[in-house]
Amino acid sequence: MAMQDIAALNMSPVEDMKGEVSKKIGEVEKMEESVGMEASPKGMFSKGALNSLVKAHNAVTSMFGIPTYPMFSKDETVFPAKFTRELLMVSKAVEDATAKEILTPDMAISLDGVSRDRDLAALTGKLSMLAKSKDFKKFLQEAPDEEPMMEEEAPVKEGMSETEMDQMFMGRMS
Repeated sequence: MAMQDIAALNMSPVEDMKGEVSKKIGEVEKMEESVGMEASPKGMFSKGALNSLVKAHNAVTSMFGIPTYPMFSKDETVFPAKFTRELLMVSKAVEDATAKEILTPDMAISLDGVSRDRDLAALTGKLSMLAKSKDFKKFLQEAPDEEPMMEEEAPVKEGMSETEMDQMFMGRMS
């Protein structure tokens, strides 16, 4: 029997689960990419207008601890998916801040109907105002009101054998 065959026979259920998790992560990343592309504005966008938007975007996303987005090197007809996702994240934060009456509804960020440089200028203006807003910055630094409910983990016994641990993990999967 080849070494690979022996190794395959000795794979534990935990190793099988790791492979499945990696596969699912890849699927989720592909879905996120397609969602980003679907929501991406399409139109005629000049390099200058895009880079003005990127500067304002980077000023806001620095409050989130996100690395700066690179400048565009040419005119574009569609926003890159990553850029769209980051703008949608800012939009959601603005929506949440508006719901708590920290920002006014006119600060809402929407990518709907964005198709030309004039639309980019409006977005740039809103992002620039957000970057200067002390209230928005304070809102982002505050902890959320509610902690997400976490499922309580089963206690792990000291000295648990590999078989017992595999059984415990298998029980969680069903």
